[in-house]
Amino acid sequence: MVVRLGTFLKNAWAKEPVWVLSFIIGSLAVILPPLSPYTKYSIMINEATLYNYPVPICDDGNMRTCAATSRAPRAPAWSG
Repeated sequence: MVVRLGTFLKNAWAKEPVWVLSFIIGSLAVILPPLSPYTKYSIMINEATLYNYPVPICDDGNMRTCAATSRAPRAPAWSG
């Protein structure tokens, strides 16, 4: 079986080296990421990261309006 595989790869490399090389690169791109140590750390970071952040309630019932950004008039800047 190994001899047949070696013969096949030798013939394929002789005829179409671009196809063989692209297949090898594609196979490594699929196989190597799960074996990488960065995968372990990215999983740990994703498990520790909050995805639902608490949002403070702006209106407590006593406020007339609550703008998302501060549009209140400001005092003029000090001109020194």
